[in-house]
Amino acid sequence: MRSTRRTPHSALTIATTAVLACAALAACNQTAAPPQPTAAAQQANDSFAAITTACTQFLAAREAHVDPFSGPGTQGNGTWAKTGYSPALVQPEVNATESPVTPFVGKIVIKDNDARATAATEAEAKAITLTPAHLLSNRTHTLVYSFDGKQWRWQNGQRLTKAPGQNDAMVALTQAEVSAPGPKGFAGCLPQQ
Repeated sequence: MRSTRRTPHSALTIATTAVLACAALAACNQTAAPPQPTAAAQQANDSFAAITTACTQFLAAREAHVDPFSGPGTQGNGTWAKTGYSPALVQPEVNATESPVTPFVGKIVIKDNDARATAATEAEAKAITLTPAHLLSNRTHTLVYSFDGKQWRWQNGQRLTKAPGQNDAMVALTQAEVSAPGPKGFAGCLPQQ
């Protein structure tokens, strides 16, 4: 059997080859800097951020309201209800599309809770302090927008309502519901034309 003898030169050759191979692999795996957004993408993101900010401010300004209530079991007996909303969690998202007509679509997801308590008179209803015990439902509103390269437009929306002891309910939101001012609508979440 022949013995294998390594010379100092062969060890150096192996080490050099290994270093060069690692360097070559590292060069292949280098990631380029992320591409900078185009002017259209920057405009879409900036203007959608403005819509999101306006929406967040609008929702933060909501206050509890008192209205006549004709829910189950009231038989029109003059019951009043105070309805209020938790602070909303507003989550925006913008995605590029491959369409030249609508190069970007956006979505705002709004998560909040609503609470309601009833009283025999309007004054009693106004005096109620809403607490978690008055929870009516957890709600998730999804508002969808499209961007044509110049401005955002509201396209559609839906509301998912989860109420204790009931099946989840999903309903489409109409333009009238979304554009309603005050605590029941989302007028502040619409693009300003």
